[in-house]
Amino acid sequence: MPRLNREESQARTRELLIAAARSEIVKKGFALASVRDIADAAGFSQGAFYSNFPDKEAILLELVRQHQTEERARIETALKSAEGDAASAMAGIEKWSTTVNSDPGFAVLAIELQLQALRSPGFAATYNELNRKHRRALGGFVTALFELFGKTVPGEPAEIAASFIALGRGLALLSADVEPKRSGQIIMTFLKALIASAPPAAGAPSSTPKPASRTKSPGKRA
Repeated sequence: MPRLNREESQARTRELLIAAARSEIVKKGFALASVRDIADAAGFSQGAFYSNFPDKEAILLELVRQHQTEERARIETALKSAEGDAASAMAGIEKWSTTVNSDPGFAVLAIELQLQALRSPGFAATYNELNRKHRRALGGFVTALFELFGKTVPGEPAEIAASFIALGRGLALLSADVEPKRSGQIIMTFLKALIASAPPAAGAPSSTPKPASRTKSPGKRA
């Protein structure tokens, strides 16, 4: 295996610390997961932690940035690969939906984030701005999808995006009653219903996403 240079080694250290922080915070909660716990779990000293992050809040915010960036990239890829075709775009979004709540630990992490935002004004300022940026970007994707179907978004796109985020997280917290793979299906049901009921865009032909076909059982005609 080739030896890593300084930049690569530092990037690798950061990745391991972030992964360890995520695991420790999900397992113990933000307050109880100490810097020593995180550093030990990653296989480094506390000095290595502080060489990369000033405190636990900073590493928690980096977790948020990574998760949101990856989520947006998956959705953007689904829309771009459709090349303007509504059915292909919806198929791509359905494929993305299978990953919703596939990582149940993030629902726990999301609660820790909200709690820390309530406790720490400094953390809340950056965290809330990250969320606003994320919702605006997702709102743009929502608008693009509706436009492909010749529909007008029935409300503020960023707020609609926030509603789907809340639905996904709520379903994750009900994981004992809702299988993780069902979360995406439920979200898609609401999304398709919203598109179907949305008003048509001015001068644009509308195309409603089709529900799954049902196989008719043989029987007598009425």
